[in-house]
This record gives sequence, C-alpha cells and structure tokens, in this order.
Amino acid sequence: MVGVPGKSKGCTTCRRRKIRCDLQEPFCKTCTKSRRVCEGYARFPVFLNRTLEGPEKRYGLEEAKTPFSQSSDRDLSQPPPMVSNIDFQRGLVESRRAYDNRILVQPNDSTAFDQQIISALWEKYTPSISGVQAGTPCVWLQHIIDLPTRGVPLQLSLKAFAMTRIGWNNKDETLVLRGNLCYGRALNAIQNSLSSEASMWDELFAAGYVLSVYELFESTTPSIAGWNNHISGLKHLVLVRGPQRHMTPFARAVLEEFRTSSMIQCIQYRKSTFLGNPEWLTLPWSETGKDIYQQLYDKGFALAALLEGIDNAGLTKENTNISIMSEFLGRLYSLDKELNLWNHEILEESPSPLYSTSPDLHLKETVEPRTLPSFAFHTLRLANIVVTYWGLSLILSNTIALACQHVLSINTQVPAQSSASTLAQAPQDLHTMSLHLLETHTSAHRLEFATNIIRSMPYCLNDNMGLMGAQKSLFALRTALFALHRYPGEELKWCRSMYQELESKKGLRYAREIANLDGRYSAVGRDRLPLQISH
Repeated sequence: MVGVPGKSKGCTTCRRRKIRCDLQEPFCKTCTKSRRVCEGYARFPVFLNRTLEGPEKRYGLEEAKTPFSQSSDRDLSQPPPMVSNIDFQRGLVESRRAYDNRILVQPNDSTAFDQQIISALWEKYTPSISGVQAGTPCVWLQHIIDLPTRGVPLQLSLKAFAMTRIGWNNKDETLVLRGNLCYGRALNAIQNSLSSEASMWDELFAAGYVLSVYELFESTTPSIAGWNNHISGLKHLVLVRGPQRHMTPFARAVLEEFRTSSMIQCIQYRKSTFLGNPEWLTLPWSETGKDIYQQLYDKGFALAALLEGIDNAGLTKENTNISIMSEFLGRLYSLDKELNLWNHEILEESPSPLYSTSPDLHLKETVEPRTLPSFAFHTLRLANIVVTYWGLSLILSNTIALACQHVLSINTQVPAQSSASTLAQAPQDLHTMSLHLLETHTSAHRLEFATNIIRSMPYCLNDNMGLMGAQKSLFALRTALFALHRYPGEELKWCRSMYQELESKKGLRYAREIANLDGRYSAVGRDRLPLQISH
C-alpha cells in the first residue's frame, strides 16, 4: 500500500515518489522505464533514541536509508572518521527481504550498485530468521557496514567478497569474474597501505580479514593454502598493532572474529600463538569484560600450545622422561577440567536447555543417521559455540587417550617427589591415573561428541542460517569427520555428504577433497587429531 508506513513492499524509489511499484526484481520496470535508478527493496533497522519526553520521532522511509557508505577514494593519509559507540550496539534486523533468486546487473550509478551488492551480501551471509540472531547477527560485518565512509582497501575487499558470493549464488559468472578482479585490486590496495601509517588503522585490519573470508569461500584450489596465508599474514599485522589497539568496539569485534580463525589454524598445525599470552587474553577486554563465548577460544589456544609441547617433547617415544610424561598428562587433565567447567557455566547461564531434538530438521534424508533426531538451538551463535566445544573436547579426549595408552604400554610410575608438584590433586601413581582417565575418555565418549556435531548440522547448515552458518561449522564438522573415519557406518557416510553439501550448496570448493580422506588427508587422521595439512 503506497503511503502506508510498514505496508508497502515496493522499491525505495517508488515509495519515495509515492507511486505503485511493479515489484520486479532486481530492479522494477517502473523505475527503468522512467530512466531512474531503482534503489532496490532492502529494509534496514531504524533505531529511535528514548528521551525523557519519549521515543524520538520516526521519519518516513528511514528503514530504506542504506547504512552502506559511498565508494570512497579518500586520501589514505587521513584517518577514517570515528563512529560513536551507539552505532556499534545496533540490534537485530526485524524486517528483511530475501535475495534468493536475484540476479544483479550494474546500473548506470555505480554507487547504487555498490550499495545493493553489499546489501545482498548481508542478506546471504547472515541468518534470515530474526529469532535465531540473538542481537546483531554478525557484529564485525555490521561494524564495517556502519562506517560512514570506507577507505579504498576495505571497500574493494567488501565488494570482492560480495560480488563473488552473490555471483556464485545466482550462477552469474560475469559477476564472479568482476569480483575476482576486485579481489586483485584489494590486495594491491592493502599492500600499498602496509608501507604507510595506514597499516595501523582498524580499517586495514578489517580489510585483511574480509579477504581471508573471501579465500575461505572462493579458493581457486581444493586446499586452504590461500586462507592459511591470509591468516598467517594477519597474525603478523595484529602482533605489530599490539593488544592496546584492539580495545575499541570496532577493532575488538574484528579481533574476536579473527581469534576464531586463528584458533582453528593453531590447532590444525599444532602450534601456539601470541594470542594465547596473558596480555592478549586480557587487555582488549579490560574495559568491557570477556563473554563466555570468547573464553572458549582461550581454551582452544591453550590446547594448541599443549599439542605443540607434546610434539616437541616427543611424548610418545619410548625413552621419554617419566616426569615429562607426568607433567603433560597433568596439563591435559587440567585443561579437560577447565572445559568441563566452561560447559557447566554456559549451562547455568542459559535460561533453558542449550539444545533440543527436532525431527523436522533435515538436509538429506537418504543419508541422515537413522533413529537420530537432529538438534535445534535457540540461536545460531549458541549452536556455533556448542559444536566448537564438542570439537575441542573430541580433540582433547583423543590426545588424553593416546597419552594414557602410551603410559600403560611402558608400565612405569612417576617418582614420588615429582608427582605432588605436577599433578596437584591427581592420583600419585601415573599408571593408576592413566587407567582412571581412560575410563572416561573412551572411544564411545569421542563417538558421542562426533555424533552430536553431525546431529547439529541440519540446523547449522540450513539455508536460513546463511553462509555464516556453514563457515562457523567447518572446524567442528571436520573434527567429527576424522573421528568417524575410525568407525565406518551411516554416520561417516552422512558426515561426508555434508562436506559435499558445503561444496555444492555453500561454495566451499576444497570441502570435497577433505571428505574423500585420500592421500595426505588420511595418513595421520586415524591416530592423531587434529590433522596437519601440507601445502
């Protein structure tokens, strides 16, 4: 209905003109026939400050005002404008329009195209159901979008990601090619900025992270070499910036998202990182406090450091010093208790069970585990963190079991003088302690974690969860895949099919090779988690 707030479904241009819109997508013919630029159908959140006199007045078409900046070629020698803290606390989007079958063509106004393609990315990347968003569905991306202006590196990075994803979704090879070209320009822009004072700006950090997500989806090879190189490069940039530069809402949001990727890489290659050092675990959150979600990633960094220490110490060698074995088994035992405590705390924080069974959720019924109903969660964020917890617990349990089995194979005891200091409350006898731990960390225990992960995938990979749901599931699903490889059956078949879904429906091209478990992907996976990938 034209002129009735909240009722009209017409494009923004027709609503401004107060005329009937024909609702054609991506651009209505009413606008194109009159040689006007169609502003599209996107609706954005409207935020009204509450004053002593009541809420501020809402103006017409405010929900149609795009929050996306104009394409900017501003001088990089000038710092970007600051955005107020209020802008970083925007809530969820209540009204949204799906872009499921949109094929974007570039209008004469390139700025309008930039706005529309980034709007389409937001719709495709984030959950389309407000009930599962739990506030702003993607804080780091919302911060980038809310910037009043964006420098060239960040603008090009965002456009490259948007064009390739929307082009892939709509089978528009021309748009994908243009996105690839934009990616090359973004790389050049970032490289040029690294040699100037702009290298310390939050925008450049954000631009680098956007390109790492681009590589995750748009990798030209069936490997994660490109993504890995981006994450490694970003680590150096973050280290040079220092923890104090990540205390603003914008920088902290990007850092928190980057920590997820960095944790996965560290566990993947069994390497520690400076992000696990005390100052990096505290300073960025010194003024706000760290939520329970980020606290789990702290455990992940600790696990990566433990894996590196175990490898360096040669823990599984026959001539390993008994006190060293005792020390590492004690550290593994302590981390296991910390993970269990974290799980207890998140259960206490949740007003209701973390998840429930939902027989209505399906992806591929022909390969779905029989008699195992899928899990449903209150929010996608909760689902992401719970499956990550299961993935970390699976890796830790596997490591504990291997260490205990080695202890039992050599049938030795810890000297009395070292056990008190290294194992604290743990049993004095290392042999007894190993038997005790193996009672908990059984194959069935790990199989339960893996099965829980795959039972969560119909929820996480549902189209309503956007590309973000698939991206956040990669770590846990991959961990489950290698665990299930030891137990061939319906669950393994279903898990492999999910990786094929990631390639065919989500565009993650390297997923199929991992699912095949051939060559370099199979040798280590049976005996050691996580798998180390060679380039």
